[in-house]
Amino acid sequence: MPRIEIDRLALKLSGLSEDQGRLLAMRVAEGLAAAPAPDDAVQRDAMQANATMVPGVSVITLADQIVADLIRQLKRTM
Repeated sequence: MPRIEIDRLALKLSGLSEDQGRLLAMRVAEGLAAAPAPDDAVQRDAMQANATMVPGVSVITLADQIVADLIRQLKRTM
């Protein structure tokens, strides 16, 4: 079974508290760990996802959007 290995996860955050930033980073890491890796994804040196915190949207929803975007990018590399 393919797996996703991450050497480094960096988040550039603005407008979030330190606690919100920690929660976002943890949820993104957990989401990627739980996500099924595409069977024939190729190794990537770097990936980037851009997301904007919209008023009324939770940090958890934002993390889910980031994870979904990164998984879509992995699938596009096939």
